[in-house]
Amino acid sequence: MRTFTENTFAGSSMADVAQRAGVAVGSIYRHFPSKESLGNAVYQLWKGRALSAIVAAVDPMAPSRTAFAQMWRALARFAAEHPDAFAFLEYQQHAAYLDSSGQATADELTAFARAFVVRGQQAGEIRPGPPDMLIALAYGALVGFTRDVHPGAPPSAGDPALVTAAEEAVWAMLRAG
Repeated sequence: MRTFTENTFAGSSMADVAQRAGVAVGSIYRHFPSKESLGNAVYQLWKGRALSAIVAAVDPMAPSRTAFAQMWRALARFAAEHPDAFAFLEYQQHAAYLDSSGQATADELTAFARAFVVRGQQAGEIRPGPPDMLIALAYGALVGFTRDVHPGAPPSAGDPALVTAAEEAVWAMLRAG
């Protein structure tokens, strides 16, 4: 994952991955028949962990404002605790190597967010509009907010005051009225 994050998936070779892992290239090929299958496995692992963190943090019965805060903070915490994984997941294109299982993991997270938005719209707590558009705006803000969470950069996603300020700004965009 770190090799893919630092060099991009396209810019990484299996030899690069093997060197970083301290193993022979053949050892990797025993477990993954291609770089694409390795990339897909890494994506599924970390996207699944992000999804689990969000699902565990969000009370689906909570009012939208509370659930949004739980979701935002869970994602910010994930980004702060796993900056390389978050960078791998969110700053790169994955379509070239995701198989149906990898895509299903991504779709599960999108479905969770979509259900949150639709519930909030039905309750009159989230503004009208296409749910996927609202998700893109909110998630884009989160990705931009966490972009500096790398070694040597200021850890905004780990600063509770900044996390709360960003959360409130994005909620102001999403809330109804």
